[in-house]
Amino acid sequence: MLITYLLKVSLLLAILTLGYRWLIQFETFSKVNRALLWLNVLAAWSLPFIPLPDWGPVTVQQEFHHRIPEIIKEAPVIQEKIVPANSSVSRVIDPQTTNWNGMDWIMALYFLGVIMLTARLLYQVGKLLFNLWKMPSERLENGIVLIRNADTTAPYSFFRWIICNPDKHSSSEIDHILAHETEHVYQWHSLDLLLAETQRILLWFNPVAWFHQQLVQENLEYLADRAVLENGFHKKQYQFSLLKAVMQHHELPLTNSFAQSLLKKRIKMMNRKPSTVWVWGKYWVLVALIYLSSAFVAPYRQQVISLAPSATKPIIEALLADDALPASSVSEIKGEESLIKLNEISKIEVPVIAEENQKDSIGVSTSKCVLIKNDTLYWAISPLATWDDINRMKEDVKNFGGEININAIAYDPLQLFITSIAVHVKTKGSSGQGNSSEGEKQGTFKPINGYSGYITKVGLGMGQLPPAPLHTSFEKDYQQALVYQKQNEVNFFEYNFTKKLGGTSSTGLSRELLEGANAERISKGTGLGKSENNTLKLSESLKNAEFYLNTKPATFEEINTLPFEMFEKARIIEDGNKKKYIIIHAK
Repeated sequence: MLITYLLKVSLLLAILTLGYRWLIQFETFSKVNRALLWLNVLAAWSLPFIPLPDWGPVTVQQEFHHRIPEIIKEAPVIQEKIVPANSSVSRVIDPQTTNWNGMDWIMALYFLGVIMLTARLLYQVGKLLFNLWKMPSERLENGIVLIRNADTTAPYSFFRWIICNPDKHSSSEIDHILAHETEHVYQWHSLDLLLAETQRILLWFNPVAWFHQQLVQENLEYLADRAVLENGFHKKQYQFSLLKAVMQHHELPLTNSFAQSLLKKRIKMMNRKPSTVWVWGKYWVLVALIYLSSAFVAPYRQQVISLAPSATKPIIEALLADDALPASSVSEIKGEESLIKLNEISKIEVPVIAEENQKDSIGVSTSKCVLIKNDTLYWAISPLATWDDINRMKEDVKNFGGEININAIAYDPLQLFITSIAVHVKTKGSSGQGNSSEGEKQGTFKPINGYSGYITKVGLGMGQLPPAPLHTSFEKDYQQALVYQKQNEVNFFEYNFTKKLGGTSSTGLSRELLEGANAERISKGTGLGKSENNTLKLSESLKNAEFYLNTKPATFEEINTLPFEMFEKARIIEDGNKKKYIIIHAK
């Protein structure tokens, strides 16, 4: 999950940073640019957690997720080759039972990079603070601390400290230096640099994170330069001071240096005419780009709630409301009309499976979706199969001399299990295809029973029940998927209900919120609260609302007398005609 999330963050950050670079970078609204740079960061890190509303770019998202199998098909998979072996017992080698697989190595490499860069950052900050502590200093009238350092070749600032060597500069240059660095201090530019450095550490593998840090630093210099000139300093003299300082500058990390090496860009920005109001169109384009980018990421709402500390779960659950579950998780599955399920025996003649007490030739598989026995490779896709499982299965099939492609796949709105799938299998001289989309009928979001087949050196079959232990493990997955479906029955009902209404607004209320410190304020604002008799309490403003208790219609009186101990959460939905619908989740 972590690697997938970081890749989505990287994709969004790349789109938004490049959009900023091409549209906004050299506009003179530097304060707005500063806010926009951090809005891009906020969007990149948060959009993977925010469900896409029904009124969002659903078509774009559907097309993107429909193409995922084709993209995954071309992606390299890190795994071992299939090695034939002899054994008297049929078995499946699960990658989770091995020591380390490819994903483990990727995670280890990622955290190694994070640890090394974090250690470097802490060393730099510690060294800088130690140097500041031992140097002579004086407090100026504006509360800024001026530190005189005879070894400093160029002035710089860090939070409220300004470090320079006055002996190397004329009085006019000192005025320019203090004016420039004071603006860095007043506007808290060191915080921007620290945040940009933190993001670069977390996304060290992404060149755009390094480029984003550079854009942040450039814009901070533009801000300080513009503030100096607005304070009445002569432009030509100030630029001359910059030119003189840059000849001897030695830039320290995490500091705002008066003599930044991007001198040419800074002088160009100082001489640039103020941007016109028409430029605001570019800003709206970039904001629209942020919105459209949400189509390329899927939410992790349930995972965020489960990982959150118990004290903050109500707040997180309310923020990540499931009234906006991604419509993209329901995509159209095209293929043959016939449905082939795991528990249906195909009429195709299949190889005879040897008894367990007979000696079989077994191949070692890297995927839990595959069992290699004698001269046959059995494959099966359970409703809980991940893309990593499917990738490994595809590689095993390829090494066996065949090819298997996922033409389409869809998940439930919470992306907990597969609801439909379309598969195409090829070997030398034969091919087969089929689909299972029963899980999407009438919005029930039922998990597929499973989808299976086999491949031999001379042909293939589809729909054949695989031998144990492959069948056993996938039947277990199916039963677990049914548990997930039952647990989220009301969530699915709520999703379908909201989608049917079209454009809506909604409010989520958890049990903890109605019992917390702000319970009275929430009750007054929403009309829903807890009574003194430990039941739900509805205000008269909700008298004309339409009520549902779990998935069944209910009356105002039924909800108003529901024991509070049975209440879990509620969703208050309002359609375009201001009519309210209230769905109560109860035990």
